[in-house]
Amino acid sequence: MSHGIAVVIPAYNGERWIGDALRSLAAQTLHPAEVVVVDDGSSDATASIAAQHGAKVLRQDRRGPGAARNRGIAETTAPLVAFLDADDWFAPGKLEAQVRALLDTTAPAVCCDAFVVDGDVVGPAKNKDRGVPEQLDFDTLFDGNPVICSTVLARRDEVLAVGGFDEDPVLVATEDYDLWLRLAARAPLRYLAAPMAYYRRHGLGLSVNARFLRGGDRILDKWQGERGGDGDFAQRIRRRRAGVRLDHAWDLMQAPGHEAEARKWIREAQQLAFSWKGLRMWAKSHLRASSR
Repeated sequence: MSHGIAVVIPAYNGERWIGDALRSLAAQTLHPAEVVVVDDGSSDATASIAAQHGAKVLRQDRRGPGAARNRGIAETTAPLVAFLDADDWFAPGKLEAQVRALLDTTAPAVCCDAFVVDGDVVGPAKNKDRGVPEQLDFDTLFDGNPVICSTVLARRDEVLAVGGFDEDPVLVATEDYDLWLRLAARAPLRYLAAPMAYYRRHGLGLSVNARFLRGGDRILDKWQGERGGDGDFAQRIRRRRAGVRLDHAWDLMQAPGHEAEARKWIREAQQLAFSWKGLRMWAKSHLRASSR
């Protein structure tokens, strides 16, 4: 059974996982009409495994997941596009449930919760205790991102209308959040609380956390350029920049010996927008350093 859905999978050296991702598509109660794997410069057997599972495989030099998804979208024609990372997978009823939800609304996209997988252990859903609203408008998304890329089913024309994924290398790891904000600025996304995907979380090092910080700043730079004349929004941008820095400082504080670097980011955050959270983190960073 086909319902005009294209599934786009960016893949880089994903031979270990991509078979699971593609088998989850074959097990869907609503089968996609198109499955495209964009091999983003892999040096392993990703492309051949994908081809063995019947996917259309496109190859390109490594340009990042945003560029790979854009290439996949351009090579499909279905009116609905689902995104799936090569190391994630769908529950069997995911596409069917999301198509029903999307056709019942004018939202540009629908997303859902996902179980977090560490290694081979399936843990709780990412947003289990977060209380994510059913309508994700721009203001809600601007303050924080509960959306996992592999849970999103979008209207193709809406994605194209906002320019697709930004391929700026600085945005790698945050390019999806950038797109959700641009979509939500047109109309709220719909969120389904049921976890219908499995999101594989690999160990996050400090270099990866720093990349999230740089990407978050670049996204805020874009919105500052677009809405910077609005005084209230400019203050929101400062608070969001401060929050991103506190998140990075917290990650640094989990690694022994990085308290001084964490305080640098806490200081920046407090200068942008003072908060009691930042003050508590400042004190905690000193306590942790003195306890060793």
